[in-house]
Amino acid sequence: MKRIISLALCVLVLCVSAITPGFAAFNAALETSADIVLLLNRDSGTVVFDKNADKVTAPASLTKIATATVAIEHCSDLDAKVTVKQSSIDAIAGTNSSTAGLLPGEVLTVRELLYCLLVRSANEAAVILADYVGNGSVPAFVDMMNELAASLGCENTHFVNPHGLDEPGHQSTARDIAKLTEHALELPLFSEIVNTVNYTLPATNKSGERNLLSTNWLINPNFKTYYCEYAAGVKTGSTSDAGRCVVSTASKDGYNYLGVVMGAPYEDVNGDGNPDNCAFLECKKIFEWAFDNLRMSKVADTTRIVTVVDVTLSRKADHVRLVPASDVTALVPVGNNENSVLIEPIPEETPQSVEAPVKKGDVLGKARILYAESEIATVDLVAAEDVDVSLLLYIGHGISQLFRSAVFLVIFALVLLVLAVYGFLVLRHKQQKKRRRAPKTVKNFRNLK
Repeated sequence: MKRIISLALCVLVLCVSAITPGFAAFNAALETSADIVLLLNRDSGTVVFDKNADKVTAPASLTKIATATVAIEHCSDLDAKVTVKQSSIDAIAGTNSSTAGLLPGEVLTVRELLYCLLVRSANEAAVILADYVGNGSVPAFVDMMNELAASLGCENTHFVNPHGLDEPGHQSTARDIAKLTEHALELPLFSEIVNTVNYTLPATNKSGERNLLSTNWLINPNFKTYYCEYAAGVKTGSTSDAGRCVVSTASKDGYNYLGVVMGAPYEDVNGDGNPDNCAFLECKKIFEWAFDNLRMSKVADTTRIVTVVDVTLSRKADHVRLVPASDVTALVPVGNNENSVLIEPIPEETPQSVEAPVKKGDVLGKARILYAESEIATVDLVAAEDVDVSLLLYIGHGISQLFRSAVFLVIFALVLLVLAVYGFLVLRHKQQKKRRRAPKTVKNFRNLK
């Protein structure tokens, strides 16, 4: 009876959790004009919004995140002098792409080239760095970029060039770009450069000082339509195949996010007759939505009964209740808490029955925590109480198990075989002995005299 009552309570709790009103799935909470959007909470690693995050697409100048990372990680001296080759300038001739106006024969440091690459998104700087770090071979440098992507688990990324201009086979995804960005942001110099709004390139042997303005208008307060005061970095991109793209981070009130927007249109949104970069607008919108609507809340505690499992070898209890091993917090919409989520045992990791003795706190299973049908966390399930073993049942079970064990069956079979052989030998011995004692028959008895 107690077990039936406990089961009924668990079912009631799960049903109430499942129908508690709240926001719809995170993806349903936002509408975006961009084809591809990914919003990642950096504190928990939780993807809170995903629109085609694994769609393979042209990455445009988001490519330069990998270019800069490889250059920084493979240059022991970032102040080493690099001379601009004519071939590096020729490589992007006629592409009508973003440049820093660098000249053949001009001498700059690796550090200065990185500022040109990441602040101004200079394509010639990408080729110059690739040629330098690749020891005169841009393809060798691109191989290093692909090795970096592979090492970070970017399964859908393949680079063909270091600048990101459209080219067959040059591709990535928003999820892969997020992985590359998180890795790059671990490099202090990268983080510093991508959050630079204006950079003064020092005078060189070919030119005086040049002022480089960041292509990332999310971090420039002069662009009020796009500016997001909480944003920092990271990189922009735009080609005919890729559309408008941006990846950025934002922090507010202890919450930290990374947003990737790709395939955004360039169209008049506010009706002023001028086209707008919708990548910036969409990235700003998803950041503001996250800060306004999402909070870390406790979604599971150690007193919540998740399920019960049968217990054998005990006379005092036939089941044990399972509860979360620890309190769990997760990112959910404002106003939601543990009553707004469903905690569901994972069948393949939670047994239907266990044997006594069971100690309170023993890990007996695992559960997934679901919000709006999406898994937001997992937690171990532990016994909520002790269950003592019955000595008599335990001994009986042990004997039963012994009789069923393969070792016992083999030994039993051998014993039967030995007994059979012994019985056969004894029988044979008796037969031989009987024959020896039997009287002999004398042949041709009548002829004896």
